Parts: sequence; C-alpha cells; structure tokens
Amino acid sequence: EYATMATNVLALAPRKCLMLEGNPITKRLLEDAGCEVMTYRGNEISLKAEGGPTCLTRPIWREY
Repeated sequence: EYATMATNVLALAPRKCLMLEGNPITKRLLEDAGCEVMTYRGNEISLKAEGGPTCLTRPIWREY
C-alpha cells in the first residue's frame, strides 16, 4: 500500500486519524489498535500531486 500513500496518516487527536481511502490493510491495522480512522477520496489532489493528508494541512495550536 506504499504506492497509495498508506503511510501518510494524519493524527487528529489521540486514537483518531485521517488517511487516504483505498488502503484496507493499514486501515484495519489502525482500527485493530483502537484508532478511529477517517478516510477521504484523494485520487486527484493526493495521488496525482503526491501529497497526502499531512501535506495538505498547516500547523495548528491545540489545547487540552
């Protein structure tokens, strides 16, 4: 799943992440580890431009 950017996962919160759809093995492994996994269809913006969810974001300030 390397070619479809399965390793490019964005952590949104503890045990919550965002990744490209089409990587069922990586998604299952994350879910089995207790993560809530959200996916998006990124054929145009991510796969063709070679930038996954971590490349599409800016740093933010989080307070807990």
